[in-house]
Amino acid sequence: MIAHAATILLAAFLLFLVQPLIGRYILPLYGGTPAVWTVALLFFQSALLIGYGYAYALMRFARPRVQAVVHGLLVAGALAFLPVIPAADFQPGDAPTLEILWLLSRTIGLPFVLLAATSPLLQAWLAGETFAPRVFRLYALSNIGSLLALVAYPFALEPWFGRDAQAWAWSAAYAAFALCTLAVAGRRWFKPATAPVAERTADAPSIARRVLWVALAGCGVWMLMAVTNRMSINIAPTPFLWVLPLGMYLLSFIVAFSGAGWYRRKWAIPVMLGAFVALSLSATASLEVPIMLHVAMFALALLIICLVLHAELYRLRPEPARLTGYYLSVAFGGALGGVLVGVVAPHVFPMYWEFELGQILCLVAVLAALAIDPANRLYRFRPWYAWVAIAFGLLFWTDAQVHTLTHQLELTVESRRSFFGVSRVVEDEGMCELVHGTTNHGAQFLDDRRTLPTTYFGPDSGIGKTLLGLPGRRRVGVVGLGIGTLAAYGREGDSFRFYELDPDVHELATSDFSYLSDSGADVSVAIGDGRLLLAHEDSQRFNLLVLDAFASDAVPVHLLTLEAFEIYARHVAPGGVIAVNVTNHHLDLRPIVAAAAREHGWHWKYIEGRDDEPTGQMYSEWMLIATDQTALAHLPPGELDPETRELPPWTDDFSNLFRILR
Repeated sequence: MIAHAATILLAAFLLFLVQPLIGRYILPLYGGTPAVWTVALLFFQSALLIGYGYAYALMRFARPRVQAVVHGLLVAGALAFLPVIPAADFQPGDAPTLEILWLLSRTIGLPFVLLAATSPLLQAWLAGETFAPRVFRLYALSNIGSLLALVAYPFALEPWFGRDAQAWAWSAAYAAFALCTLAVAGRRWFKPATAPVAERTADAPSIARRVLWVALAGCGVWMLMAVTNRMSINIAPTPFLWVLPLGMYLLSFIVAFSGAGWYRRKWAIPVMLGAFVALSLSATASLEVPIMLHVAMFALALLIICLVLHAELYRLRPEPARLTGYYLSVAFGGALGGVLVGVVAPHVFPMYWEFELGQILCLVAVLAALAIDPANRLYRFRPWYAWVAIAFGLLFWTDAQVHTLTHQLELTVESRRSFFGVSRVVEDEGMCELVHGTTNHGAQFLDDRRTLPTTYFGPDSGIGKTLLGLPGRRRVGVVGLGIGTLAAYGREGDSFRFYELDPDVHELATSDFSYLSDSGADVSVAIGDGRLLLAHEDSQRFNLLVLDAFASDAVPVHLLTLEAFEIYARHVAPGGVIAVNVTNHHLDLRPIVAAAAREHGWHWKYIEGRDDEPTGQMYSEWMLIATDQTALAHLPPGELDPETRELPPWTDDFSNLFRILR
């Protein structure tokens, strides 16, 4: 029992430690978009299903000694995948979802599947011995190992070690896991267990029960991905905000499968309804709360919802002899939820509607669990008057969610959803705006003021003053198109080159806004990640290079590393300037930009812009960087090299968003 438990604990720890690690490698390849983590979760759920399916098939069709040999050989063979570092020659293409799934498969595919199979397989090996009554507790133990990994990554690993060092350490730990597995498999060879009596006498679970296994597990993953999407899009796609909701999801499994008997429907289900209300309030853009409270509301509500789902899942568990089939159904539900949110939803829903729809699906799944439980007063939809009241309540909540969804469309002229997010064109109070998530990415007046630059780019902003102060013909590069507002500063003889990751944003900027077409400058737009495009171009010799690439309010980390600034410096002409938009509700980016400038021996200024409603200007923060202070002398007045918090600069190997949360 101890040997099996230790191996299960180590496997679970490694299984969830590798998830944020490998996500950090892939995120910069696709512009830092939060959808990378959504696709990664889809892969992890699918690989979990394959692992559980492998465990089920091995137990069903192979003799004990064959099981030991096959599993031992596969675990040892997976050492060939080490170290778990993606190939350096990988290049993104036009099918990001398929490319990410393929990259993950060839990097961590077999080790991940075998780690996933460890818990159900080793539990099944014990089910044929005297430990059968306690094997379900090992599932809770495996989730404890997973939770430890998620806590360790953002607090003990990411702040202190680069991703390559993390990858090598993980690979060494996998080798230790392989030795533990071979030892357990050897025991299976020398002492094969007999099939327990329960397997021969127990009735097979009903179809309704099997369907609920899938539905309850699927709803849990659905809400996990929906909540993670909301947090990543509106704050930042960072491992800390990936692992927090995943940690809550795992904690719910730990408590539900501990067998402690804590769960009581009479209080748990009403609390879940309260969690739905809290989630809806927390997701409301107009609700102004501190960032950490905002995150805490999301995390606590997700924990409560998943606790109810997984407690109902535990109540429907079969006899230990049938646990591999049970875990296979749970994994299938998780993979199904991942596919629906990660693949189907982006092609079906014009906006992020998974959050609201997931609440309705969770309620339906829990009510179905009540209806098939003989120990419950609502068994078989009786008494009828109680179910009528429940039906009216469900219709009321559904109507409330539909109202929330339709409200998003009231002012929307056009909406585009792609791998890189949802971009909406909204008309309100005489202005046409481009909204990504909850963040305004540019606005244009619909009257005779349409040529005025607005929002963060007005004449009183740091970037506006800088452009107005540059003499002669200007070559300007801009990473992040938005609606092309900066093109309003273009004069005859100027050259403005924009770099935009999302083709949909370019189409909307061209079709619904006129800054690009009205500009007097020669305007060009390159589609792709700005850093990757600049890395492969000859020096553009820009007088001004502007960094303004945001996905909603999230910051693409790879655009602010030392390596990125080295690329930018190659494209700036002597005496040129790099301008960085550091306006952000949740993150203080100034120390990171200042650290990069300080590391290269450059100088910088920090300039704030004011709100001015008549001209459409919004409060903004800009940092201007130059290789020598004379280049900053003729730019907007401001303190040279102002003090900021002392933080280490970000690199491609090391970054930590947690330390710059406001």
